Amino acid sequence: MKNKQRIMVGLMRGMLGCGLLMISDWFMGACGKDNVTNGAVESNWAKAAAWRYEAAILICAVAVFFMYSGLKEMIHLMKLSRSKRDTLSVRAAQIFELGGTAAIVAELFIHMKGCILPILYGKLYATSLMESDMLSIVDTVNFHLSVPHYVLLVIMILFTSVPFMYQTFQGRLRIPRWFMALNPLVFWILGWILRLMNVYLITDFTACMVSFGFMVMMWAFLQHVQHSPERSRE
Repeated sequence: MKNKQRIMVGLMRGMLGCGLLMISDWFMGACGKDNVTNGAVESNWAKAAAWRYEAAILICAVAVFFMYSGLKEMIHLMKLSRSKRDTLSVRAAQIFELGGTAAIVAELFIHMKGCILPILYGKLYATSLMESDMLSIVDTVNFHLSVPHYVLLVIMILFTSVPFMYQTFQGRLRIPRWFMALNPLVFWILGWILRLMNVYLITDFTACMVSFGFMVMMWAFLQHVQHSPERSRE
């Protein structure tokens, strides 16, 4: 594989970016003990420090540049792994490229939305508005932002995870088949399951699950590169 060291460095940069995104996710999504969800509002937003959300946005803005390095190399590796005799393989590489490209936009948008709502609620909480009015305002803002939020979220998770699982299952990536589980979709679903336990420490960690899923998927691609011959065809 040509440029093997460069590809590995790019993937490790991407993993660093995912690690920074996990920190940003925790600042944005961790609500702490005795939190109560009411529509789009978390009760502990009222006492959360505003710097947390400001830090989350800034960290995300830096993290996406590192994440881009990893995504770029994963897209490249997916193109190399495709088989022109298998139409689904070709489509998988194309869909993965779309999902990986969308992930950069999605991460920035999702973090901006996820930080704006608690900041807005905190400002409203400091006024003399009634609780019902505050909830109505935040729910309205959330409603207008929800469509692009969930569309981008689904594209970045499904369009990267499913093609990765397909190529792994077909043996076109030099990794064990159980590595199929190392993707954002699996960890996103796992996060929803863990939230059912209703233990605040676990619930807070689930805010980081999608970023963690991207990190372990980059690690899986790193293993693929390490097991690839130095001078194989591209």
